[in-house]
Amino acid sequence: MESVFTDAEAEAQFLEQVEKRPLSVATLLQQIQAVAALDNGNKADEWTTLLVQELVDDADFNGLFAVLKERAQRLAASLTLTGFRDILKKAAAKDRLTGVLVDTAAFGEVPLEESFRRLDILLALVPGVLVIDANWGIGTVRRLDDFYKRVTIDFDGKPGHAMSFAAACDSLIRAPRDHLLTLRHDDPEGMRKMAQDNPGEIVRLALRSFSNMPVTRLEDVLVKNGFVPAPQWKAFWEGARKALRNDPLVSIPSKRTEPIELRIQAETHGDAWFRHLATTKDPVKILNLIVEFEQTGKLEGLEDTKRGILEDRLTFAITGARNTDAPLYARLAMTVSRLGFPTPPADELRAHLWEHDRYIKAAESLHIRDTEGLVAFLLAEGSAVNARLLDAIPQMPYSFLDDVLAALKDLPETASACCALLSQAKAPPTLVNWVFRSRQSLAWEGMPSLIVLLGHAIEIIESKLSGESLRMQNSLKQLFGQPKWMETVFEALDLPQRQFLFERIQASAAWDPATHRSLLARMLKLDPSLAERKKVVQQQAHAAVRQSSWRAVAEKQTQYKRLIEVELPKNSNDIAVARSYGDLRENFEYQAAKDFQRQLLQRQSELQAELKQVKGTDFSNVPHDKVGPGTTVALRLADGTVRTYTILGEWDHNEALGIISCQTRMAIALDGKRPGETVAIPAADGEAAATVEAVGPFSDAIRQWINSPPEEA
Repeated sequence: MESVFTDAEAEAQFLEQVEKRPLSVATLLQQIQAVAALDNGNKADEWTTLLVQELVDDADFNGLFAVLKERAQRLAASLTLTGFRDILKKAAAKDRLTGVLVDTAAFGEVPLEESFRRLDILLALVPGVLVIDANWGIGTVRRLDDFYKRVTIDFDGKPGHAMSFAAACDSLIRAPRDHLLTLRHDDPEGMRKMAQDNPGEIVRLALRSFSNMPVTRLEDVLVKNGFVPAPQWKAFWEGARKALRNDPLVSIPSKRTEPIELRIQAETHGDAWFRHLATTKDPVKILNLIVEFEQTGKLEGLEDTKRGILEDRLTFAITGARNTDAPLYARLAMTVSRLGFPTPPADELRAHLWEHDRYIKAAESLHIRDTEGLVAFLLAEGSAVNARLLDAIPQMPYSFLDDVLAALKDLPETASACCALLSQAKAPPTLVNWVFRSRQSLAWEGMPSLIVLLGHAIEIIESKLSGESLRMQNSLKQLFGQPKWMETVFEALDLPQRQFLFERIQASAAWDPATHRSLLARMLKLDPSLAERKKVVQQQAHAAVRQSSWRAVAEKQTQYKRLIEVELPKNSNDIAVARSYGDLRENFEYQAAKDFQRQLLQRQSELQAELKQVKGTDFSNVPHDKVGPGTTVALRLADGTVRTYTILGEWDHNEALGIISCQTRMAIALDGKRPGETVAIPAADGEAAATVEAVGPFSDAIRQWINSPPEEA
C-alpha cells in the first residue's frame, strides 16, 4: 500500500489548501510535518517551497516567518543565509519597519538559529507589550523608530528609555505571564503582601523566573526590583529560609556564593543519589551533597554500604583539600567529626590544621556560623590546646577570637593572657574591640583601667591599618559614635580621666571634621565642665601651625601618588574582574573590592586635606627653653631611669631615633614644660610621674634623618 505522501488525493488536499485565502499556515505546516516524518523529506521540501512562494506573493510576512523558522534546517540546503533575509524582506516590502527588523537580525552574519532568535524578539516589540531587561527590570514598549532603529520602553525605574534594536536583541525578552516581575506589574499590592506573608513563595517565583542563583544574587534581584526594602532583607531571608527548609524541591547550600536550587522533583536520596555521590570528584560538591544529606535526618540507621560511600567520599575530598584549601579542609574535618566517622582520625585532621596555623587561615574565610564549630572541634582535643589558642589571639580574625573567648573566658589563664596583651604599648585591635563589646560581663583581675583601654582604641583609630585590623578600626569608630555607649563610658570615668579623654580626642585627626565636632559636642553635653578644656585647647590649636618635617611631607606625597597611580587603578581593575563573574552582588570578590574602593576614596580625601593643611619644615630657629616641636627632652622617671624623646611634626615618627609626633599622648603631656618641672606621662597602667631633666636642640643624626628622602615603601 502506498504511503500517504504519494497518494494523489493527499497532495490534492494540500494544493486545495494552498489555493484558499487567507492561507491557513498552521494547517499547511502540519501537513508538511506529517509528510516529512514518513519519507526522506523530498516531498515536504517541494510543498515548503510552494508554500513559501505563495506567502511571498501574498506579502504574508508573519506566515512566511513561521514557515521559514520551522523549516530552516531543510531550507538551508537550498538557500544561502542571506537568502532567508531576501525572502523575508520581499514579503515585507511595503513595511519599512519590518524590513529594518529583518536587517537587524543579521542573516548571513551570525548563525541561522541566532538570526531567528533575534527576529523573534524584535517582532514581539509592539507598543503595549511587556518586556524584561536584565538591568532595568520590567517595562512597557512605547514605540519603535525605524529611522533611528531604536525602541523606546517605559521601565518602572526609567521611563522613556531608548534602546537600539541591536541592543534589544541581546538584553530583552518578552515578559512571560507567570514571571515574577509580570506578576508584580499586574498586581503590585498582592505581591507586596506575598513578600510580607509568604517570603518562601517569593523566593520560589524568583528561582522559576531567573533560574537557580546564590543568595547574594537573589538579594540583588529582590531588593533592586522593589520586592524587599534593603533594611528588611535580613528578616525577609530568615523567614524565607525557615519556610523553605523542609521543602524537598528547594536546596539551600551552606555557602552564600553557591546557588539555591529549585528542583523539578524531590530528591529522595536513594540508590541513584548514592551512585552519583560515589563518582563525584569535586571536593566542594562532595561536601555540599553530604551536608544536604545530613540535613534530611536519614543518617541514623543508614545501611553500612551507603555509610561507607559517605566516609569514602569525605576521605577523598579531604585528601584533595589538604595543603591547598584550609577553609574547605576545616569544613570537611568538622563534617567527619560531626557524622562520627572514624576515618580520617580526628587527631590527624586537627594536627594538619594546627600545622602552620592553618586553622587561622581557615577561620579568616569561614562563615561566622562555621567558626564556632571549628573552635569546638579544636577544643575537643583537650585542655592542652587552650594555651596554644590563647597565644594566637593577636593573629585571630574577630569572629574566631569571639568564639574562642566565649569558650575560655572564665579560665584564669585566659584572663592572664588577655590582660597581658592589653597592658602592652600596642594591643591587638581585635582584642580591644572584643573587650569593649564584652566589658560589662568581664570580671578579670589585672584588667587595665578603662582610660587605658580608651587610649588603645584611639590609637587604633588613628593608625594606618588594612584587612581585619581596618575592619576593627571602623568598628571602634562606630562605637565612639554611639551616644549610649559614650554615656556609659563617662559614668565610669572620674573628672581628670574625662578631661584627658576629651583633650585626647580633640587633638586627634582620626575623625572627619563633622564627626569630630559631633563627638566633642556629645562629650560636652555629658559633662559641661569640659568646656574650659575646650577653650584652652582651641586657643593653643589656633596659635599652633600644623607642620611636619620635609621628609614626612615627601613620604605623604609619595603615599598620595601611589594611591592615585597604583592602588585606585588596581582596585578598578579588581572590580571589573569581579563584575565579570556575574551580577554586582553575586560574589564575595566584588563586595570586597567595592568596600576597599570606598576606603581608598576616603583615604584620598584625607590625604588631600592633610597635604593642604600641614606645612613642611626643618625645625630650624626653634627656641629650646621649653618642650615643643623641634626639641629634644630628657625625662627622669621615679625609678631613676632617663628617657630621651625628640618631638617633631604630626607625621614624624622613628622609634630607633626616639622621634615622636607632636600629636602623641607623650608630646601633648610634655608640651610647654621646662627643665625641673614634674609631669604626668602616659604609662601602661594610666599615668606615671617624671621630671623634665633637660630640653635642647635635636642631634645631627636627627637633622640628617629630617633632610634625607623617605624610604621606599
